[in-house]
This record gives sequence, structure tokens and C-alpha cells, in this order.
Amino acid sequence: MIDSLIRTVVDLPEAGEHVAAWAMDCGERDDPHVSVVTGLGSPPMRPPRAREVFLWLGSPGVGQWEQFLPYLVAGERERAARFYHEEDRWSFAAAHAGLRILLSAALGIAPPEIAFVTGARGKPRLDPARHGREAVRSVEFNISHTRGLVAAALAARPVGVDVERRREMNDMLAVAERFFAPESCATLKTAGADARTDMFFRFWSLGEAFIKATGEGIAQGLHSFAFTAHGAPRLLRVDEPFGPAERWRFGVL
Repeated sequence: MIDSLIRTVVDLPEAGEHVAAWAMDCGERDDPHVSVVTGLGSPPMRPPRAREVFLWLGSPGVGQWEQFLPYLVAGERERAARFYHEEDRWSFAAAHAGLRILLSAALGIAPPEIAFVTGARGKPRLDPARHGREAVRSVEFNISHTRGLVAAALAARPVGVDVERRREMNDMLAVAERFFAPESCATLKTAGADARTDMFFRFWSLGEAFIKATGEGIAQGLHSFAFTAHGAPRLLRVDEPFGPAERWRFGVL
């Protein structure tokens, strides 16, 4: 049933409506193994291994957002219901339900019984009082949602994921100059119109995934680092204490 409510997305079309990115603190030079979840009906039945990322993307299927309620806890149900637009209620509920289903399979516990606590900057983690400190150390996670696409990532190390709707923006350069690093702004200014849109959302989604992985969120700021504009994403520069750049791995879809 869940795979009809949420259609799992394995590949995003190039220059499509959405862009997605993930970030992971590897702590070493070796690359992680990315395991793309092909359906919530058959998620990995174990926690991620030491250098592994479980990555899942989902888009609207057939059904209403209220059908996710059995997977959620009371606070999540209330937050979902407060969204004005049906599409936003669906995205919020689907992302949280998807995360709980993945964690349920990894931990062997029913989705609504999973308990979270939040860090100083608001990043959620498993509640050690409910799940034990070993589970907290071995399973890190993150979610993201926008209209039409949701995502979740599980890993054994700090991880972040972000999804964005790709769209034209008349004030794109002004937004970049307000939030991005000078290196990123300079690259955007030299790009053609189509390439600029792709590049902007590459920088934005990678940046959001990165600040979610560090746990600092918006307090870190998107100006504290700069990414490569083409090819496999990597950091060109990163401020302390978030470096060195070599400890981080990234992916874009």
C-alpha cells in the first residue's frame, strides 16, 4: 500500500522540475557506498554500515495525505494539518512517514514508536532514552520535502539531504549575493541564463544538505563554503570548524 501512496523515484530527469543533493561527513578519504532505496515496501532491513548511505526519494502516488497518519505521531499529524495547501500537507506527511518506515526497518520497531530529540540547532536524532546510545551512534538521518518530491537519508555518520523545486528567478543573482560565498557568486555571474539556473540550484541544494549534515543549519550560513560548479561535487573552500574539505562527500541527482 505504501508504494502506491508514495511513488519511489530512483532517477531524477536532467534539468527537470526538481533537484536533490546529499552530504556526508566521511571523516576519511574513502568514498561512501550509496544504496538507493527502490521502494518503501521493501526497505533495507538493517542499519546502514559504516560507510554506507541509504538514500530514498518519493513523489505523489495515489491517495490522500491523511493515509500517512498511522505512521506518524501526534505532533507530526498536527503540523501536517496546519499547512494551508494540500500539496504541502502531503509533502510534510510523506517525508516523515518515509523516514519512519526506513528507521522502522533498520531498528525493528513500529514507525510511530520511534522517538526523536533535537540538538541545540534543531537537528533531530534518535532518543537515547528510548532506543539506547548504541542506536543513536550507529544511525544518523535527515529528511527534506518540497512540493512534488520528498527525501530521506540514513547513514552511520552525520548526513544531510535536500530537495528543491527548480524554477526561474528574476532576482537569482541578488539572492546569490545575499547568501552564497563570493566564489559561487562570481561563477554564477559568468554563466549563461540556462546554465545559471542549473548552477544556482546545484549550489543551493548542496549547501542545504551540507548545513544539515553539520547540524548547524541556517546558523552556519551558505557563505561559509563554496562548491565546484561542474562534475562530481566537492568543496573548494570551507570555513573552520567545518573542515578539512576532504572529510566531506557529496552527491547531486
